[in-house]
Amino acid sequence: MPSPAPPPVHPPPPAGPALPGTRLRPAAVFLALATVVALVAGWPLLARALPDKESVRDGALLTIGPEGAGRVILRVRGGGWELSRSASDPVSGYLLSRAGVRIRASRVDLLTTAAAGRLWPGLRDVLRASDAGARLGAPEETRTTRGRPGRTGSAEQGGRTGRAFAFASPGEDFAVTVVVLGGPGAERDALREGYALARSARFQGGAA
Repeated sequence: MPSPAPPPVHPPPPAGPALPGTRLRPAAVFLALATVVALVAGWPLLARALPDKESVRDGALLTIGPEGAGRVILRVRGGGWELSRSASDPVSGYLLSRAGVRIRASRVDLLTTAAAGRLWPGLRDVLRASDAGARLGAPEETRTTRGRPGRTGSAEQGGRTGRAFAFASPGEDFAVTVVVLGGPGAERDALREGYALARSARFQGGAA
């Protein structure tokens, strides 16, 4: 899902006076436990009932990464994009679609600085893991809108074609990969806006 702004955090209200000798009756305890069990058991049914698609507005910011670690921020370009709830996770990445175009944006941890130089072949392996016929062209130099250097190249997977992008953070301890693919009849404007989303990447936190 898009990285909505976190809800405002308010300080907890001051603790009221303690109530001496307060005890939960057995019936109350049973009711509380029954409620928890019902919620847990019913959650999968509720999740299936919720719509998978969520509209994403033009200019929305998508933040990828766990708290306390480096994060990647991407800006959505153009309107009409939809985010797949089931295939998106604010910690690891997002899947968006529009007019026959799909965008997969993923955050990648780099265990060593040397791993930054292997981002492109690593991305090729990821694409081929789900489609043995996937292809990733030779990488070319590119830059984010803020000037961060990276790599881009043609990409093909599952009958869709487009471009892939890879940018390492300044500390080279994590990176972002963005794969933008269009199926037959995909709108060119959607492809261009997908590429613009990839180049909007900026990094927050991580190694200095």
